[in-house]
Amino acid sequence: MAREFVPIIDLSTRDTAAGRAALAEAIGGACETSGFFTITGHGVSKDLVDRMYKTTSNFFTSPEGVKDRSLNQGRGVAGLRRVGGPYEAFAAHVTGDLGEEERAALGDYPATWKAPNIWPDAQFKAVWDEYVAAMTDLSADVMRLFALALDLPESFFDSKFDNHVSLIVANYYYAGPKPEVLRRERHTDWGSLTVLYVEDELGGLQVLRGEDDWVDVPAVPGSFVVNIGDLMAFWTGGRWASTVHRVVNPEELEVSSRISVPFFYLPNHDASIEPMGPVAGIEADLDRVTVGQWFSHKMQTTYKAA
Repeated sequence: MAREFVPIIDLSTRDTAAGRAALAEAIGGACETSGFFTITGHGVSKDLVDRMYKTTSNFFTSPEGVKDRSLNQGRGVAGLRRVGGPYEAFAAHVTGDLGEEERAALGDYPATWKAPNIWPDAQFKAVWDEYVAAMTDLSADVMRLFALALDLPESFFDSKFDNHVSLIVANYYYAGPKPEVLRRERHTDWGSLTVLYVEDELGGLQVLRGEDDWVDVPAVPGSFVVNIGDLMAFWTGGRWASTVHRVVNPEELEVSSRISVPFFYLPNHDASIEPMGPVAGIEADLDRVTVGQWFSHKMQTTYKAA
């Protein structure tokens, strides 16, 4: 049942027109059902993933004084954040290495997302830059498959992402929480597309089906879990689902720390998003927004609700 709700899709056939058409059909079905699917045959180098995880692990396990050099201190999204729960996170975004004038030109994009990245050191930055480039290429091709799944020209989304403002976050979950303690509370993602590497078979990611049925996402080592966020659900006029998910703490993980690195592929800050059909719910009064306006809207509605 889990694999029906969150299917495993092999991308190794994406080099042919027939293969892409079949993949688009499978992906479209997953996005209509749960908004989640697992991809294999993605072509991302295991060596790159291993270097990314090693570099990130070395950072999180370094002395507190060393990590403090990258502490966010309320400046925005980028840098190290001590969340206050059972984990801490390091975040970087593609706009964070722009010059001061370029960041100011981002206009209505939320101010907290325009602060510069606070890199631990040059080697860390180099590995993360390489990984972000690979995630960008993979995500761009998944978006092209999305276009085919929506009966649109394959290049439909390309111009919306040519100056993308994507975000990458490494979450470091501490060892020690009991199995009943959530490592991440229930939530939806706000953006268009999230790509998460699956390190091993232990898993922990769950997707909500219906009102109270939590489905374990199949953990396939070396794969990526892909899910759409609220922006993509809005963009498709609700045809596709942005589904609530959480991270639980399987008993096998109780005594171990863990790293997860989601990549949030987000369109250009000034890209105009118009829903492909009627939108219900809290966004029903929006008929067209820029990405910057969308994230300002999400922040206002989320924190007002909280």
